[in-house]
Amino acid sequence: MLPPMTLSSMFWMLLSCLMFLSQVKGEDSHKEQLSTRISCPRGSKAYHSSCYALFLMPKTWTEAYIACQKRSSGHLVSVLNANEGLFVASLVKTVSSAYAYVWIGLHDPTLGLQPNAGGWEWINGDVLNYLSWERHPSTISKPGHCGTLSRSTGFLKWKDYNCEQRLPYVCKFKN
Repeated sequence: MLPPMTLSSMFWMLLSCLMFLSQVKGEDSHKEQLSTRISCPRGSKAYHSSCYALFLMPKTWTEAYIACQKRSSGHLVSVLNANEGLFVASLVKTVSSAYAYVWIGLHDPTLGLQPNAGGWEWINGDVLNYLSWERHPSTISKPGHCGTLSRSTGFLKWKDYNCEQRLPYVCKFKN
């Protein structure tokens, strides 16, 4: 049997944890409510404070980048965490499964000159903290220097791909 003082301390610690968890859950549902209130352009879907759209007209990576910029000052999608990756994958899978790869905003402007594939970055300047490579670019013998989502991974993993190939692409728009 534990002394009464220890039980009291454990009770308050448990209560504090429960209160914290309810606040975190409340924040998530608040974010979900915000995303449902966002007014996105037709054909795009809201997630948190951004709108996302898949465009099926195949373009090179650079053409796709320019096309996203022309549409409401968007950019090729940056995938900043696993939850956003799940959302983008579901968007791609619901619209089309005809393509093996889809452009995202990941690229290596150093063309492989940084050691261990250290030159990769998001085109919009977002920090590359979250990684989801199908196969790390430093292990690829003929790198392409542009990032795609790969159908073989359910569009959850990234693959280094030849920038000149024509592929569908995902744009992200701030709202």
